[in-house]
Amino acid sequence: MKTTTIGILFTLLSLITFFAKPLFISEPIPSVLPDVGTKIKLVVCSATSARKSSLRNTELVNNIVNGLDEDVHVMLLVNDRAAFKQSSNNGRVTFVEVPSESDITIWPQDPFVVVNDKENTKLITPGLFKRKDDRLMASQLSAILGVEVVKSELLFEGGNIVCGESEVFIGFDTISINSQVFNLSMDETQKRFAKLFGRRVVTIGNETQDIGHIDLIVTPLSNNRIAVADSRLGAEIANRTLTQSPDRITRFERNCERGFFGDASINALVDMDGNSIDCPEVVGQTAIAISDSHKLADSLDKIATQLAERGYDIVRVPALIPNQESELETETEDKPAPAFPFMSYNNVLTESVANLSIVYLPQYGIAELDTAAIECWERNGFEVRPIEGFQTSAMHGGALRCCTKVLLRE
Repeated sequence: MKTTTIGILFTLLSLITFFAKPLFISEPIPSVLPDVGTKIKLVVCSATSARKSSLRNTELVNNIVNGLDEDVHVMLLVNDRAAFKQSSNNGRVTFVEVPSESDITIWPQDPFVVVNDKENTKLITPGLFKRKDDRLMASQLSAILGVEVVKSELLFEGGNIVCGESEVFIGFDTISINSQVFNLSMDETQKRFAKLFGRRVVTIGNETQDIGHIDLIVTPLSNNRIAVADSRLGAEIANRTLTQSPDRITRFERNCERGFFGDASINALVDMDGNSIDCPEVVGQTAIAISDSHKLADSLDKIATQLAERGYDIVRVPALIPNQESELETETEDKPAPAFPFMSYNNVLTESVANLSIVYLPQYGIAELDTAAIECWERNGFEVRPIEGFQTSAMHGGALRCCTKVLLRE
């Protein structure tokens, strides 16, 4: 993935010029870039090579680049530039190098939030971010794009924040932890986030989160709609497949194991700290994920009810969700990868182009679930652009939105 020198300079000059202009003429100052709206123009992904990480996501990044519209520019954060083959990609990809000794993850969604203050675009970083060296991502992008990085006192992760047309939705854990740290009431904490992000804040849920990041289960849409994951529906679809075609489920489980390290012949690796990483056992885990999904269903129904009572029209999207431990990751190091993929069809990118609603939808490899999700989004007026290959990243708990941070819309 290498652009020509002229192509890079032309593209970056265009983007930097755009960043110097206001993105939101009538919004408060500053204002979070929403997850719904106009055409996506610029995103950032991060890639870890086989020499730096067990999660070899170069193929997945290629899928993302090829799956997005051909005029979307991708800033690709890497810590091992020499490991990546050079190709043209029609000037669409710009490599952004972090120091080679840095240990970054594939999740650029979390370390910062994009806002615009009518004068320019800023990257807002939390007061503390301990997950590996991902805190370097904002400063590296700042150096390339010429945008300001502003460090907030508040603690947050981008994956626990989603933004609709008028309101910002923040998971309960983020509001609760900040309330405790700063000795504020929940309402006062909401107001601090509303001031930081320039929009009204809605706290999702009223108790400790079952799912650590709400972008896996809540997706703001246009026209006062919100999509909420339905793990009961996902479990029913998966159970039918398990009952009627158990061999297909077994093949999926084995493919998850074989693809975990990017090479079926590898059973274990050593991480940058010298710790052994073993391939998780996935065969036989689908039945457990089905049971876990049924247990989680009532909690997701409560979120849907909460948002409906706030006046939103609710769209339910199937999901298959293994057991999760809720914990704000800014306070911890990376968690071990779960043994089964978190199959979220809410962790998506959406855009509107010439009155056409488009969703970029991750695919995991259980055809019945993937197809049901496609049909669900189509019924709700979206042109679906599927992107394959997310089963391995989902074993680490994330999908398309987690891997792809939107920096600019048209």
